[in-house]
Amino acid sequence: MRSLGSRFLPSLRITTIALAITCALLGVVRAALPRLAANITRPYVAVLVWHDVLPVKDVYFDTTTAEFAAQLDTIAKGGFHVITLAMLRDRLVRGTPLPTKPLVLTFDDNARGIGAYAFPLLQKHRFAATLFVHTNYVGKKTSKAHNSWDELRTMERSGLIDVQSLTANHPPDLTKLSDEEVTHEFVLAKRSLEYRLGRKVFAVVYPYDVYDARVERLAAAAGYTLGFTEDHGNATESSSLFEVHRYSITVPERFDQALVAVSAGR
Repeated sequence: MRSLGSRFLPSLRITTIALAITCALLGVVRAALPRLAANITRPYVAVLVWHDVLPVKDVYFDTTTAEFAAQLDTIAKGGFHVITLAMLRDRLVRGTPLPTKPLVLTFDDNARGIGAYAFPLLQKHRFAATLFVHTNYVGKKTSKAHNSWDELRTMERSGLIDVQSLTANHPPDLTKLSDEEVTHEFVLAKRSLEYRLGRKVFAVVYPYDVYDARVERLAAAAGYTLGFTEDHGNATESSSLFEVHRYSITVPERFDQALVAVSAGR
């Protein structure tokens, strides 16, 4: 059976070339990046990002199941409100109100441990979370095994999980690719997710946290509303909709820093 990427490659290549040409003609790569809505810096919103969750770490940026369970317990007992990524989008774009002490939970890279170990713990607390997925590795094994399309659908059907874009191939440096190549990464991932999962995709993460203003503008031109970084801080004080702050929990102290900042509103 041919993959989605191979079946749609000719038409998608034409689309990405056309989009790249259009972007250049319209000056998209020089256009101002969309700004956040006005007067939304309070409450402080922390977006947290984990990678794999396993009983025992494979690599340094994994989180153990015990650590993750303790972190979720801390969130539950601390009076924090876990909100969806769509709620954050509406806050950033339209200024829609949020509950106090809001947190957004996200995961990068679609490792199998997220489905096997993190998801049951999220279900226990009824916490929403977003998985950022590199679509050409769904169901495949690289240095880690990745959740399949069926596993992603099962998690989405819970009503707790939504799946967004981490590009198609997780290139190490988007800034070194041409406009056409960057656009292809963004468009293929977005179309693959929408085709496979049946819902609109509005957010993207830049692989390895490598990006520049050109990449951000191409993400906007490809139809995304938000772009996420691993530069920690208040999401509602991000410099644009395509440089939204996240706290990377691969740095151990970041979890505590995020919760302290949200509690203090600073």
